[in-house]
Amino acid sequence: MLELLQSLFDNNLFIPHGHCYLWKPSLVWLHIASDSLIALAYYSIPIILVYFVQKRQDFPFKWILLLFGAFIVSCGTTHVMAVWTLWHPTYWLSGFLKFITASISVYTAVVLVPIIPQALALPSPAQLEAANRQLSAEIIERKIAEEALLHAKAELEQRVEERTFELRQAMAQSIATAATAQEQATKLEFTLRELQQTQVQLVQSEKMSSLGQMVAGVAHEINNPVAFIYGNLTYANEYALDLLELVQLYQKYYPQPPADIQSTIEAIELDFIQEDLPKIFASMKIGADRIKQIVLSLRNFSRLDEATMKRVDIHEGIDNTLLLLQYRLKTRPEHSTIQIIKQYSNLPEVQCYVGQLNQVFMNILTNAIDAIDELHKLSSLEDIQNNSSTIHIRTQVLDGNQVMIRIADSGCGMTQEIKSKIFDPFFTTKVVGSGTGLGMSISYQIIHKHNGHLKFISTPLQGTEFFIQIPIHLEK
Repeated sequence: MLELLQSLFDNNLFIPHGHCYLWKPSLVWLHIASDSLIALAYYSIPIILVYFVQKRQDFPFKWILLLFGAFIVSCGTTHVMAVWTLWHPTYWLSGFLKFITASISVYTAVVLVPIIPQALALPSPAQLEAANRQLSAEIIERKIAEEALLHAKAELEQRVEERTFELRQAMAQSIATAATAQEQATKLEFTLRELQQTQVQLVQSEKMSSLGQMVAGVAHEINNPVAFIYGNLTYANEYALDLLELVQLYQKYYPQPPADIQSTIEAIELDFIQEDLPKIFASMKIGADRIKQIVLSLRNFSRLDEATMKRVDIHEGIDNTLLLLQYRLKTRPEHSTIQIIKQYSNLPEVQCYVGQLNQVFMNILTNAIDAIDELHKLSSLEDIQNNSSTIHIRTQVLDGNQVMIRIADSGCGMTQEIKSKIFDPFFTTKVVGSGTGLGMSISYQIIHKHNGHLKFISTPLQGTEFFIQIPIHLEK
């Protein structure tokens, strides 16, 4: 290997190439300048190609450029050797470099042939310019579409904000309306509660002598508005039916109303209104009748009372009450005779409001008879005949200044739910029209007014017993 390298740089066998030019200075310098400039140009071209490849990473044939660079560098080196061999006859080295240049050039020519079709398939500058113009046009169209989309988005957002604001306003209005309705309902409930309390207090007022004037005030304040409502319900019902008939005719001859009218019809549920409105008027008429009956009951009840406190025989009041209820104690087709069992102790005269206390006896005994009648409805005729119906009345003195009256029946008894509401105003277990629901509430108030106690025990289907405890001497 060392001998080969020495043979490449051996210059003793040949003469310098300058002898061929007879060492004429002008000819020598002409070749020197020409070969040097060619070598310089050849060496600069690969530098430019490397710079181009670095800047254009997307160029598809970078390897062929690098191959061209190697070929050009080899060519430049042969020209450098041409200058060198003017003085140094190392023709073996020059030939070897030319062989390398020839090999690179042949290889480059061979590999260049297959890529010619690919190179020809690359778009021309005109095609690239046309494609660029098309891309520019598409970009402009996309920008226009994007601007239109942004405009539509902004408009939609504005509409959403406006609709949201409208919905918020509507919601606020609905909330305000609901709050107003709730407030009115609270006021009505409070007014009704006040009315109930006032009615109960009126019945058991201490000054019974002025009860007639108070009832007249109730008749003026309640009966007149109720009569006004009751009298106008018929006309209001007729007017409403006429309007509904007009709406039906309008629907018949104009079956396809505008969209706003159709949406309003759906929103208010016109079909339901047409069906429900006559029922509402019918219910209002029944309610007005019921109010008139309640007011009439209150007036009749107030006439039973007395405002004077007296010393009376409790047994006489009980017996008088039983005498008034005698017709309900007798045998009837669907009910057996109700037997009254009395166990009276020796009671002193009791200081009390006799009329009010008699009303308590009336209410409790009436409820006892109703409870027995209700049990008869649930029993067979054989059970009614085999099991006697009784009302047991006991009296006794407690602790020297207290008397106890116990009234027990063999009726249907009360459930826990009824027991929890038995003393509530206007609570009744009877069918509509059979009771006002004031009896037990007023009885409780009357006994409380006498500084006494009204209690009871009850078991379903076994009966109920009331305990009335009042003082013998009542302080004013």
